[in-house]
Amino acid sequence: MRIHHISQALCLVLLVFGCDTAHESHGNNARSLHLIIENGLYGYIDSSGNVVIQPQYQHAGDFSGSLCAVNVKGRYGYIDTTGAMIIEPQFDVANPFSHGYALVNIRGEYGYIDTSGAIVIKPQFEQAWEFTDGPARVKKGDSFGYIDTAGKYVAEPRYEDAGKFSEGLAAVKVGNVYGYIDTSGKTVIKPQFEFAWMFTDGLAYVKINGKCGYIDKTGTVVIKPVYDGAWHFSEGFAVVKTGDLFGFIDTKGEIVIKPEYEYAWAFSEGLATIQKDSLFGYVNTKGKLVIKPQFEDAKTFNGGIALVKSDGVWAYIDKKGKFVYKPE
Repeated sequence: MRIHHISQALCLVLLVFGCDTAHESHGNNARSLHLIIENGLYGYIDSSGNVVIQPQYQHAGDFSGSLCAVNVKGRYGYIDTTGAMIIEPQFDVANPFSHGYALVNIRGEYGYIDTSGAIVIKPQFEQAWEFTDGPARVKKGDSFGYIDTAGKYVAEPRYEDAGKFSEGLAAVKVGNVYGYIDTSGKTVIKPQFEFAWMFTDGLAYVKINGKCGYIDKTGTVVIKPVYDGAWHFSEGFAVVKTGDLFGFIDTKGEIVIKPEYEYAWAFSEGLATIQKDSLFGYVNTKGKLVIKPQFEDAKTFNGGIALVKSDGVWAYIDKKGKFVYKPE
């Protein structure tokens, strides 16, 4: 495979693993195109490293389906995978489409548009999030609630904290404890946990007496809270932390990759990022190192390639660890 080179002025967009927000990014919908930045302008490559859309935008996001938000002269619109402008730049902030709707900001307030660019829920919220597997979170004052795709509340803003819907349930905080509601706003698992996160593979991690374990959708603890840290399941496996080391368990709670890494992240396309001796590489679901630790940083695979940092610069590699797009 031919390596595609770019100038040393290139820097690539980093999807930094901030704790809670990163954990929400489960689900591995393969991107058709991948971001690059050259001389301060954003463009896109395909999974083979070919430049498909030349760097030309002041800012840009990730493709979701066939559309992506881009910034032109200070306003955001949406392009398709050919670079054609489908929704003219007009928004102060624009987010990826999710379930047919995109969150946009006009004059400091958030609302939603459809794929034609029509406003379907007028901007009115000080904070809002995307539609996922159910209603969308919104914030009014200091409280969180949920709206449906018509903009009507299914749960009035009354929660101190709230997570996104996943598998039909969302974690909410009432007072100092977390429970779960369904898409109608009904409480289905009473608030009782010190912390709670989204369901994936039918399980959600919760914190009880300072330790992390997993519950099922009835609220029953099915994996005992014995871990110092835990993350959502992805592709049948979850990262857990024991002491200062990270490993993986399966949905039965069995340790499948023993905690031995300084860092680990969720499986994506059959590979997971791990850190050993301060360097990053990748393991498969059997725990075998398929790309030895050699990078200064490494992100998850998406569309067959992953963003890595090598010798101080960011580039893309394939699943064999070979560069497909690399600075000169």
